[in-house]
Amino acid sequence: MPKYAYKARSMQGGLVQGTIEADNLIVAKTKLSEQGLIPIVVNVTGGGLSMNIKLTKGVKAEELMLFTKQFGTLFRAGMGMESILGTLAIQCSSLNLKEALETIKVDIQQGSSLAKAFGKHPFIFDDLYVNMLASGEEAGILEEVLDQLASVVEKDYAMKKGIKSAMLYPKIVVGVLVAAITALMYLVVPKFKSMFDSLGAELPLPTKILIGSSNFVRDYGLVLLIGTVVAFVVYHKWSKTPKGRFLVDRFTFKLPIFGPLSLKVANARFANILACLYRSGLPVTKALSITAETIGNEAFMREVRVLQADVEKGHSIADSMRKLTYFTPIIVEATSIGEKTGSLDSMLNSMGEHYDVEISHITKNLSTMLEPILLVMIFGIVIVFALAIFLPMWGMHSALLNKH
Repeated sequence: MPKYAYKARSMQGGLVQGTIEADNLIVAKTKLSEQGLIPIVVNVTGGGLSMNIKLTKGVKAEELMLFTKQFGTLFRAGMGMESILGTLAIQCSSLNLKEALETIKVDIQQGSSLAKAFGKHPFIFDDLYVNMLASGEEAGILEEVLDQLASVVEKDYAMKKGIKSAMLYPKIVVGVLVAAITALMYLVVPKFKSMFDSLGAELPLPTKILIGSSNFVRDYGLVLLIGTVVAFVVYHKWSKTPKGRFLVDRFTFKLPIFGPLSLKVANARFANILACLYRSGLPVTKALSITAETIGNEAFMREVRVLQADVEKGHSIADSMRKLTYFTPIIVEATSIGEKTGSLDSMLNSMGEHYDVEISHITKNLSTMLEPILLVMIFGIVIVFALAIFLPMWGMHSALLNKH
């Protein structure tokens, strides 16, 4: 039986480390939860040597979405599970997914359950995916669960793609702006400096600052580049730690424009995932636990963990949500109505669809919303360069006119 090294937090917030034996990653996390621990990192180990290299091979969101839709379609058509996995493995464009499907097919042939076989590939199929399959198998509603899973994966992919597309224009503008400033500092400003030095005139403050900045960039450009790369690497590693992710995600919620958008995205994912899990027959506490693991935002995840703990104590979901920070009022009220009328999954699904539409509208107009900020930034830089270069010329021109 594989061993898993883990880092977890107790209910009191203390850090706990150790190893645990389990059939797969999902079982390992379940065992930790049963011990009253909140898993942070769980990695399979063997003989003291890490085996993460093989496990960390993932697939793109688009590939996972297409696979899930095809999986559901073939299952609905009545094909056997081994035939489905074999067919999808043959036509799969992703080598990582292809290898995973071939392994899953062998496991199924040896009598493994679908969820257990998929659970051996946690960096391709997350907790949400595996637990949905498990609930579908146990309840005999795998066809319905696959449809729900395909819907969740597709919504998640569309959301991420929309945000990525919306950010392309600002990234290009900022990139071109940085390249233009660098070229000006290296090529243009030094030529004006030589001209000003030859005239021996007293330079205004903006010009001195610009020339000083140019000299600094030219003299220490390599140091700046190395420092930037090192800072980025350090930040990247730090932001992957639980504390780093929490601070970054919490800060993101406070940003103008992106803060409200990030909050809507988190609430939309919460509603979509919890509705899907609850509808598949999982207990609400288990559904909340899986939702927390798959929400994709550390700050929001911690609130879902608090929510889960309150629900386990017998409190209603809506009342517990009202005490927290990141759940929007409309989600709270919809949850309250859903609990009272016995239609929690329907209400959450409606809220998820509502936010999906709202997020789609925001992302389509994100470039338009950012244009004034970008224009002000570009205009400000142009003004600074214009004043720094032309003020001395105007001064010298005025001096020449006064002499005559």
